[in-house]
Amino acid sequence: MAPYKVILQVIIFCHLSWLLAGCSGIKEIQSEIYVTALGMDYTDNKYHLYLQAVGFNNITGSEPDIAKEPAPIVIGHGEGETIQEAMDDIEKHSVNPLYYGHVQAIFISKNILEGQLDGFLDYFSRNYYLRYNTLIYAYDHDIKEIMNVRGLFYKPPNLTFTYDPKEQLFFNTFFPTITVQNIIKRFYEPIGSLMIPTIDVTDNYWDEDSDSKKILTISGAYFLVNQQLKGWLQEEELSGLDWFNKEFHNMKLSIKDKAVSMSIDDIKHTIKIVDGKAPKYDVELDVKASITENPKNLNRKQIAQQTESIIASQIQQTFNKGLEINADVFNLSEKTYRFKSKTWTNEEIKNLTNDSIHQITVNVFVKDGGAVKIIK
Repeated sequence: MAPYKVILQVIIFCHLSWLLAGCSGIKEIQSEIYVTALGMDYTDNKYHLYLQAVGFNNITGSEPDIAKEPAPIVIGHGEGETIQEAMDDIEKHSVNPLYYGHVQAIFISKNILEGQLDGFLDYFSRNYYLRYNTLIYAYDHDIKEIMNVRGLFYKPPNLTFTYDPKEQLFFNTFFPTITVQNIIKRFYEPIGSLMIPTIDVTDNYWDEDSDSKKILTISGAYFLVNQQLKGWLQEEELSGLDWFNKEFHNMKLSIKDKAVSMSIDDIKHTIKIVDGKAPKYDVELDVKASITENPKNLNRKQIAQQTESIIASQIQQTFNKGLEINADVFNLSEKTYRFKSKTWTNEEIKNLTNDSIHQITVNVFVKDGGAVKIIK
């Protein structure tokens, strides 16, 4: 064999040996703890950080959505005078390396919202593992209980709606989901409100294996104005927000005293600024609906009128509830600030009253008569 061929073979062998040796440093999936959610609180002048990690025995496989046994959930807790110190505290006592690239949700307490949100955003911007499209929720409940709630059929937490709300909330408008990127955009705005939905635990709706099943639910929302926490409104008080939700898919509406059930198929809204001593607003909605139940055989005109009244009432009530905590829940003032800033001062734009909504016009088109009761 020619000498140059021997040298070439030696070089190739050395390269292959180096590559094989390099593969031995690759970590197996079981060797790292994959963090799926973060929880954060601030008490006694210390940050408390909670990490949620889920085992992979019920996630991988041919049918990951249906498990035969509960997926293991691991909750880590650390504390420190800074968020990084709290993170270091957890990592120092971790039995395996932590990986944060799969964090899908962050839960922050009322205490964080009251004065530490700026610090959270600063930390987030410096952590290259965390993504700006991560969903944010606030909480008042025990964070460990929230993080230990599994989905139905033993699904792990990261397959519940708090991590991927689009599919789970297809038949509910609910609240617009908010990400870290949304918060950064709105937190420093001089006009309008920042809304952060609150998460809670309930066992009123489902049973699993004959026992009450705990699930997560949206209980309401906190509102911040000019980087200050203004207050909290419960979910029922925010029904008017449904009609302005850009993530709208489908919504159910009932005329309870008439036993009529409807499916809202399409919503279009416009908001016009009315000039005067102070800015006012004309709100107009065009709504298309289908009737799913109509046992009293009401005609479509009656149903449309009743629905228009319900929608207008929900919008006005939600707006008024926002004023009680000095929050512009619909961010009406933002439209004026962007397009009419020379007409009024910032204080005049922000000073909303009960009659700042000059007029609410709702046009409901009922597409069909729905299921009616057959009288024999």
